[in-house]
Amino acid sequence: MKKWFKTIITIKEEEKEKLLLQLQEQNILGVWESGFDEMIVYSENSIVLPPGVKGREEEEGEGEWAYKWRESFKPIRVGERIVVRPPWEDPQGAAVELVIYPAYAFGTGQHPTTYWCLYMIDKYFQRGQSFLDVGSGSGILSILAAKLEGGRIVALDIDPHAGEELRRNLSLNDIDFSRVNFKEEEIEEIKENFDFIVCNIGTNFHLLHLETMNNLLNEEGILVLSGGEEKDFSLLQEKAKMLSLKEKEIKVDSSWVTVAYKKSQNVL
Repeated sequence: MKKWFKTIITIKEEEKEKLLLQLQEQNILGVWESGFDEMIVYSENSIVLPPGVKGREEEEGEGEWAYKWRESFKPIRVGERIVVRPPWEDPQGAAVELVIYPAYAFGTGQHPTTYWCLYMIDKYFQRGQSFLDVGSGSGILSILAAKLEGGRIVALDIDPHAGEELRRNLSLNDIDFSRVNFKEEEIEEIKENFDFIVCNIGTNFHLLHLETMNNLLNEEGILVLSGGEEKDFSLLQEKAKMLSLKEKEIKVDSSWVTVAYKKSQNVL
């Protein structure tokens, strides 16, 4: 029986995407997040981790890998209307069903940060609004915006795998590829403005680019930030207050924070 290599990696949330970029040439077959600071990578051969990244390697038979991998992804209900499911699970009869194939790019709804981003979009995003997904990963948030009948939708990610996974997941949801505009760019390269921006990356990124995201947001627009830990949230709150961003709602789940801001006119 063919053996697969399973590498269990301990890594901070905000460093996962960078690691995937570094590993993308090493015959990776599947990736998922098994914990808040843990990532499991399956590959055909033993992978080489960058300096400073800790991981332990195990071997599994082909049957074990296929079974365990699929068993790790079950339908997830978000609020009253949304269900996220992998393509091998049957439709769940939800008002909005998101079919997402778990692969190289993150975003299956299992992690609290993705879950609460979906919740905030469902609650605050309105039909016809423009939408920017910063760090789009699997494209799950952009696909929800499309299913909620958003207007112009842009998915932004520096990982080329994200574009590939977005196309696959659009197809699984019977959404035309032209419906979501994927851009493999840095956020500073975006010159358009949006009614709704979501960024599920991490506190360091938020602090560094909050002013840029605020400038890209239309007046009265909504900005949803997730991926940061509760211990760092006060730093984000201080910067948001300086930019006159008003908190609408905060969700804390297993120490991960998701917050929705509204852009208001500066008060002189």
